[in-house]
Amino acid sequence: MSQENVEIVRAFLEAALLDPEEAAQSYLAADLEFSPFSHPDGPAQGPGGFMHRVEEISAQFETYDVRPDRLEQVGELVVADLRREARSKRGPAIISDRFSQVFALRDGKVVRIDSFPTFREALEAAQLRE
Repeated sequence: MSQENVEIVRAFLEAALLDPEEAAQSYLAADLEFSPFSHPDGPAQGPGGFMHRVEEISAQFETYDVRPDRLEQVGELVVADLRREARSKRGPAIISDRFSQVFALRDGKVVRIDSFPTFREALEAAQLRE
């Protein structure tokens, strides 16, 4: 089952690059909880809340791209090591960094996404939850 979850997360991340709204509707559960690093309003709820948060972040940039470098299963959870590249609206500067997320799935849909600054922190959190 876990490898199936890895493939679902991989498909979601690939689809999100092409059509984020369709990816959200296809792969995210109606009761999704999305926790970015920090947000004054707390976690986002549902696919619509997820899309709103991603749009809030990406609207700050001319281009915004997130791609997985590695996906690892930890029990039934999937830990993603992600590379983000964004081009500033104010000039040609490209911002490149990394962060990680832990994905929980139920019935083939993502029900929870928790964000972490590093892959190590995400792995540790996943191991504690498992």
